[in-house]
Amino acid sequence: MANLITSQHYLNDEIVEEKRAAQDYVVTLSPEFEYAGERYQVIIDGTHSLAAALLDGVEPEVEVAGRENDTISLLERGNIEGFLEAQWTDGDYHHFGLEFVETGRPCLVW
Repeated sequence: MANLITSQHYLNDEIVEEKRAAQDYVVTLSPEFEYAGERYQVIIDGTHSLAAALLDGVEPEVEVAGRENDTISLLERGNIEGFLEAQWTDGDYHHFGLEFVETGRPCLVW
């Protein structure tokens, strides 16, 4: 799996706990792409589910978005900047891992 990134900085602890209780670990990712020499996938949906999976120490159930997501065509055309802008949520893109879930400190990417 490539580096997972998101521009969503806000995580609601109650939602994460609900996902943990339901064992809802479904995460939708973009197809892999290269940016500045690194391989990435954007978390399109399921940020709270991914946080729950990381906290529970289980593998998330990953789905890769296809053409049903209209922004994927931007990736297919090589328009990475346009894709990242279209997927933007509430802050700079950062790596998403257990450290971010536990501390809220992002490692900025874009």
